[in-house]
Amino acid sequence: MRRYLLVLLVSVGLAVSGGIGLIPRADPQPPTTTAAPDLRINPGDGRDLDAVVASLEETLRRVPGDHVTWGTLALAYVEQVRVSGDVSLYELAEEAVDRSLELEPYENVAAFTATSALHAVQHDFGVALDYADLALAIDPFHPAALVLRVDALTELGRYRDQLAALRTADRRQPGIPVSSRYAYAYELRGDLLRAAALLRRSARSATGGDRVHVLTLIADLERRRGRLAAAGDLLGEVRRLDPAYLPALISRARLAAAHGRLHDAASLWQRVVARAAHPEHRVELGETYAALGRPRLARQQYGPLAEEATQLDSVALGRELDVALFMADHGDPQVGLAAARAEWRSRQALPAADALGWTLHRAGQSRAALTYARLATRFGTPDALFWIHRGLIENALGLSGSARRHLAHGLGLDAGISPWQRDRAERAFDSLR
Repeated sequence: MRRYLLVLLVSVGLAVSGGIGLIPRADPQPPTTTAAPDLRINPGDGRDLDAVVASLEETLRRVPGDHVTWGTLALAYVEQVRVSGDVSLYELAEEAVDRSLELEPYENVAAFTATSALHAVQHDFGVALDYADLALAIDPFHPAALVLRVDALTELGRYRDQLAALRTADRRQPGIPVSSRYAYAYELRGDLLRAAALLRRSARSATGGDRVHVLTLIADLERRRGRLAAAGDLLGEVRRLDPAYLPALISRARLAAAHGRLHDAASLWQRVVARAAHPEHRVELGETYAALGRPRLARQQYGPLAEEATQLDSVALGRELDVALFMADHGDPQVGLAAARAEWRSRQALPAADALGWTLHRAGQSRAALTYARLATRFGTPDALFWIHRGLIENALGLSGSARRHLAHGLGLDAGISPWQRDRAERAFDSLR
């Protein structure tokens, strides 16, 4: 879904999406505890990430030949992108990894772990998994490598292996990063209540950046459960703790859309795009403008995305499923379809299944599309757009009962989705009634 230089996807403290549900439903085992050090950089003392990075940089000024600190700094830079939106830090992370490997090319757990994280943000999840395994072969208890392995398996759609990796990570390094991934495993299987309860338990022991991270995850779940006031209270606390935290700004934009305050949502998306012009964010800003009846402003966001899509080959574009979906809805559906097919060949994860189904439909192949839409929703994952896409595909095939049921389900899941997408789904649902 995300291209390397524009992505905020994988950090070692952030749960990620994925999976198509090709295995029977199985409840993950709950983590044993959430009281453990931060698994991202292991500051262990509640310091903010900027302070951790500054400390690592100072150490390297004094001891420039410390390969472990170089590798740890690379991982810290990757994590810092999620918090700040400054994608230029990826280049610093690559330079730090290279320096670490120059100093120690073999027994270098920190550099292998950071390399795994860098491949993950490029959506090279198979390679990310290989490097996480390399790190764990040297140190089976390395906390960041354990959770990066979980992330890679999740994105590859290997859900039995995902659960096994979660249990291993929880036995070896229980803590908030593992708990957040357990929460996602519950969410994937449709249990938002259980996911939120687990995150709330984690929040009780979280401090500093961990608390900001967990409260934002809970706020997103509460919004998707329709508990908008609770989501607002949580984001208010996050704003007091860290006004610059980018994921919370994104969450606030979606909450404003959920309340129907589209002008506020557009203003917040403008601030997000100014800091991190990721395609997903530009699409949401453009579609918010479209819902407000401001097509010129929408085209200002759409134009660069369409130009970018025409310059990438299908494999590179496949890593940008947001752009593939954008092309299906606002540009050339054949370009989006080629990208979605390329991504599906490399990973059979839930977003890839949804994207392939939707782009097939928009390219006029609705019967083939339904197979993938069913795969994307097989777990009952409460992602509004997956169910909306399925309902619209069924509507095109004349399956009115199923279309009505699935559109209603999707429209009831998350009021914070793109208002343009919601308007389209509501029009289709009204026509079925």
